[in-house]
Amino acid sequence: MEPDTCFKISFEHVGTGDDFHTFRVAFHDCTSRILLPYPHLTGIRVLSDDDSEIEAWHTRYLVSSPMDDFVLIPKSRIAFDLHAHVRCATTREYLWTIELPRGVCRVRYTYHVDNNREWYDFLAKKSRFAALTTPWNGLVQSNTVQINNTIG
Repeated sequence: MEPDTCFKISFEHVGTGDDFHTFRVAFHDCTSRILLPYPHLTGIRVLSDDDSEIEAWHTRYLVSSPMDDFVLIPKSRIAFDLHAHVRCATTREYLWTIELPRGVCRVRYTYHVDNNREWYDFLAKKSRFAALTTPWNGLVQSNTVQINNTIG
Protein backbone atom coordinates (compact mmCIF):
# COMPACT_ATOMS: atom_id res chain seq x y z
CA MET A 1 0.00 0.00 0.00
CA GLU A 2 1.02 3.58 -0.56
CA PRO A 3 1.98 5.44 2.63
CA ASP A 4 -1.06 7.76 2.58
CA THR A 5 -3.80 5.22 1.93
CA CYS A 6 -5.66 2.46 3.70
CA PHE A 7 -6.59 0.36 0.65
CA LYS A 8 -5.11 -1.02 -2.57
CA ILE A 9 -6.12 -0.77 -6.18
CA SER A 10 -5.50 -3.39 -8.86
CA PHE A 11 -5.51 -2.64 -12.56
CA GLU A 12 -5.92 -4.98 -15.51
CA HIS A 13 -6.57 -4.91 -19.24
CA VAL A 14 -9.69 -6.98 -19.90
CA GLY A 15 -10.37 -6.51 -23.60
CA THR A 16 -10.09 -4.61 -26.85
CA GLY A 17 -12.81 -3.41 -29.22
CA ASP A 18 -12.64 -1.77 -32.64
CA ASP A 19 -11.73 1.63 -31.18
CA PHE A 20 -11.28 1.11 -27.43
CA HIS A 21 -9.50 -0.80 -24.68
CA THR A 22 -11.36 -1.94 -21.59
CA PHE A 23 -9.55 -1.73 -18.27
CA ARG A 24 -10.73 -2.85 -14.84
CA VAL A 25 -9.74 -0.95 -11.70
CA ALA A 26 -10.55 -2.72 -8.43
CA PHE A 27 -10.50 -1.31 -4.90
CA HIS A 28 -9.71 -3.80 -2.13
CA ASP A 29 -7.83 -4.58 1.09
CA CYS A 30 -9.37 -1.68 2.96
CA THR A 31 -8.42 -1.35 6.61
CA SER A 32 -11.47 0.74 7.62
CA ARG A 33 -14.80 1.91 6.22
CA ILE A 34 -14.19 4.85 3.83
CA LEU A 35 -16.03 7.02 1.33
CA LEU A 36 -14.45 7.27 -2.14
CA PRO A 37 -15.39 8.99 -5.41
CA TYR A 38 -15.95 6.77 -8.44
CA PRO A 39 -12.79 6.37 -10.50
CA HIS A 40 -12.53 8.54 -13.60
CA LEU A 41 -11.32 7.35 -16.97
CA THR A 42 -8.55 9.95 -16.99
CA GLY A 43 -6.84 8.16 -14.11
CA ILE A 44 -5.43 5.77 -16.72
CA ARG A 45 -1.84 6.87 -17.30
CA VAL A 46 0.47 5.96 -20.18
CA LEU A 47 4.09 5.51 -19.11
CA SER A 48 7.24 6.40 -21.00
CA ASP A 49 10.40 4.30 -20.94
CA ASP A 50 11.64 6.17 -17.84
CA ASP A 51 8.27 5.59 -16.02
CA SER A 52 7.16 9.21 -16.31
CA GLU A 53 3.53 9.77 -17.23
CA ILE A 54 2.72 10.87 -20.79
CA GLU A 55 -0.17 13.29 -21.21
CA ALA A 56 -2.47 11.31 -23.46
CA TRP A 57 -6.07 12.42 -22.81
CA HIS A 58 -8.03 14.76 -25.10
CA THR A 59 -11.50 16.30 -24.98
CA ARG A 60 -13.36 19.05 -26.82
CA TYR A 61 -15.98 19.59 -24.13
CA LEU A 62 -16.11 21.34 -20.83
CA VAL A 63 -18.66 19.38 -18.84
CA SER A 64 -19.69 18.83 -15.29
CA SER A 65 -21.16 15.65 -13.93
CA PRO A 66 -22.44 14.36 -10.62
CA MET A 67 -19.75 13.51 -8.11
CA ASP A 68 -20.82 9.98 -7.28
CA ASP A 69 -19.30 8.27 -4.28
CA PHE A 70 -19.16 4.72 -2.99
CA VAL A 71 -18.31 3.12 0.34
CA LEU A 72 -15.49 0.62 0.62
CA ILE A 73 -15.52 -1.63 3.67
CA PRO A 74 -12.94 -4.09 4.99
CA LYS A 75 -12.92 -7.48 3.24
CA SER A 76 -14.78 -6.13 0.21
CA ARG A 77 -13.67 -5.63 -3.39
CA ILE A 78 -15.37 -3.21 -5.77
CA ALA A 79 -14.36 -3.09 -9.44
CA PHE A 80 -15.14 -0.66 -12.26
CA ASP A 81 -14.68 -1.22 -15.98
CA LEU A 82 -13.38 1.78 -17.91
CA HIS A 83 -13.52 2.03 -21.72
CA ALA A 84 -10.65 4.08 -23.13
CA HIS A 85 -11.50 5.14 -26.68
CA VAL A 86 -8.32 5.44 -28.75
CA ARG A 87 -7.88 8.24 -31.29
CA CYS A 88 -11.65 8.66 -31.78
CA ALA A 89 -13.39 11.95 -32.32
CA THR A 90 -14.59 13.26 -28.99
CA THR A 91 -18.36 13.30 -28.92
CA ARG A 92 -20.94 13.69 -26.21
CA GLU A 93 -20.84 9.90 -25.94
CA TYR A 94 -17.04 9.75 -25.82
CA LEU A 95 -16.07 12.81 -23.78
CA TRP A 96 -12.47 11.66 -23.45
CA THR A 97 -10.18 9.94 -25.94
CA ILE A 98 -6.68 8.70 -25.38
CA GLU A 99 -3.55 8.75 -27.53
CA LEU A 100 -1.88 5.38 -27.16
CA PRO A 101 1.26 4.57 -29.13
CA ARG A 102 0.90 1.67 -31.54
CA GLY A 103 2.54 -1.50 -30.34
CA VAL A 104 3.48 -2.43 -26.81
CA CYS A 105 2.92 0.21 -24.15
CA ARG A 106 2.62 0.31 -20.37
CA VAL A 107 -0.27 1.80 -18.44
CA ARG A 108 -1.32 2.13 -14.81
CA TYR A 109 -4.10 3.74 -12.84
CA THR A 110 -3.43 6.78 -10.65
CA TYR A 111 -6.21 7.51 -8.16
CA HIS A 112 -6.05 10.92 -6.55
CA VAL A 113 -8.55 12.65 -4.30
CA ASP A 114 -7.71 16.22 -3.34
CA ASN A 115 -8.36 17.14 0.28
CA ASN A 116 -10.35 20.15 -0.99
CA ARG A 117 -12.84 17.93 -2.83
CA GLU A 118 -16.46 18.74 -2.13
CA TRP A 119 -18.33 15.59 -1.15
CA TYR A 120 -21.93 14.81 -1.91
CA ASP A 121 -24.04 15.53 1.16
CA PHE A 122 -24.08 11.80 2.00
CA LEU A 123 -23.10 12.35 5.60
CA ALA A 124 -25.88 14.88 6.18
CA LYS A 125 -28.58 12.46 5.02
CA LYS A 126 -28.80 11.13 8.57
CA SER A 127 -27.40 7.78 7.56
CA ARG A 128 -26.86 5.49 10.51
CA PHE A 129 -23.41 4.79 9.04
CA ALA A 130 -22.39 8.46 8.75
CA ALA A 131 -20.19 8.37 11.82
CA LEU A 132 -18.48 5.22 10.52
CA THR A 133 -17.71 6.49 7.03
CA THR A 134 -14.72 8.78 6.66
CA PRO A 135 -14.16 10.55 3.32
CA TRP A 136 -10.71 9.55 2.05
CA ASN A 137 -8.20 11.75 0.27
CA GLY A 138 -4.72 11.03 -0.97
CA LEU A 139 -2.99 9.32 -3.85
CA VAL A 140 -2.53 5.66 -4.73
CA GLN A 141 -1.14 4.06 -7.88
CA SER A 142 -1.97 0.65 -9.26
CA ASN A 143 0.26 -2.01 -10.67
CA THR A 144 1.51 -1.44 -14.21
CA VAL A 145 0.11 -3.48 -17.10
CA GLN A 146 1.55 -3.98 -20.55
CA ILE A 147 -0.78 -3.94 -23.55
CA ASN A 148 -0.36 -4.32 -27.29
CA ASN A 149 -2.20 -1.44 -28.92
CA THR A 150 -3.23 -2.21 -32.50
CA ILE A 151 -5.90 0.52 -32.69
CA GLY A 152 -5.35 3.49 -34.95
